[in-house]
Amino acid sequence: MRFEFLIGLRYLRARRRERFVSLIAVISLVGVALGTFVLTITLAMMSGFQEILRERLLAFTPHITVEKSDSGLWNPDSLAHRIQGLAGVLGVAPYVSSQVMAVSTTASGAPGFVAGGELRGVMGARAGMLDELKKTLVSGSLGALESFTAVTVNDRGVKRRVNLPDAIIGKTLAFDLGIAPGDVVTVVSPASLGGVGPPRLKRFVVGGLFYSGLYQFDSALIFVDLKQGRALLADEPSLESGLEVRVANIFDAPAIAKRIAAIAGPGFRVANWTETEAPLFSALKLEKLTYFIVLLLMVLVAAFNIVATLVMVAMERRKEIAILRAMGARGRSIAAIFVCEGAILGGGGTAIGVSTGFITAFLIGRYDLIHLPADVFMVSTLPMRLYAVNFISVAMATAALSLVAAAYPALKASLLSPVEVIRYE
Repeated sequence: MRFEFLIGLRYLRARRRERFVSLIAVISLVGVALGTFVLTITLAMMSGFQEILRERLLAFTPHITVEKSDSGLWNPDSLAHRIQGLAGVLGVAPYVSSQVMAVSTTASGAPGFVAGGELRGVMGARAGMLDELKKTLVSGSLGALESFTAVTVNDRGVKRRVNLPDAIIGKTLAFDLGIAPGDVVTVVSPASLGGVGPPRLKRFVVGGLFYSGLYQFDSALIFVDLKQGRALLADEPSLESGLEVRVANIFDAPAIAKRIAAIAGPGFRVANWTETEAPLFSALKLEKLTYFIVLLLMVLVAAFNIVATLVMVAMERRKEIAILRAMGARGRSIAAIFVCEGAILGGGGTAIGVSTGFITAFLIGRYDLIHLPADVFMVSTLPMRLYAVNFISVAMATAALSLVAAAYPALKASLLSPVEVIRYE
């Protein structure tokens, strides 16, 4: 062990008349530890919210979509078979989607509440494509998408028994419409036949409700069987139809999308979730970076305490420094002593802050210690995600600030003239 480290460690120990310097050193260490602790907890929380949001969003957003560029009719079966053979692809299925209006019905058969929504025709038989939807169901099952329910409807005062296809809708949309599972909802396509003909409508029975925690989905989405969706939206000008692709690793979606584009050819548009949801996730990354920089300023404030501590140590140890220089110690060795002191304070604070932050974040995430209102934050407990890169980044940034803080006192101590000190003191 080099003598610079041993002397630096000894300088931090207080003699009886230097208790104040030692107290300032402890305050500096605690300040670094607190700043590092808060920073690690915040990054773990932000990572948790980011991951939860990504999971909820991609539960209803295809990882990759393939559409015809000219919106013409085409048979997707051949292309779907080729895409299914690609490595990393979990499933491929056709879909249709369009903006619609949802209308509830009163007991007398008159229209009730009206709400805008998005109709999605999907293939319920391919359950692998709807696993995420299945996780969010609060009532009903995915089998409802392929079933019919016999209900009594009131058409202009005449009651009759009919079999209607089932639909799965968002819990918030059901609340807005004042309906529950088993009730009838009428889906209206606002324009049809190129905007010339009358609106087309079709009645469905609410076969299930889902709740994702994302208002944009819970208040708008209506899932129906693909055949029923095509029957309603066949002539809809705003109809979107194509293939939706789900992949095993969502971060492989851009690379797989490029391979799909090469297979499909120039007549198709291929988009992945990093493109369709780019603004949202870019905002999340920027927000996380902003929190990191702002909270790092707390560590910077603690680093200034290290500067004050080392300056006071240098003033108190002027005689010892002069004796070391007179005995042959070089200026860089004197500087190394104070750099070691800064490293001890910064490293100790960083180790305490990162370790306690890791343990606290783990306990909060493991035992759900902090509860949140689910209707506001999408989750009922505070999510924590422990990524090594976050803790390593915090530790490196804090250590770097501590070493930079020690640079000025180390430089001033190395330039101290032993002759002047011995002469006057």
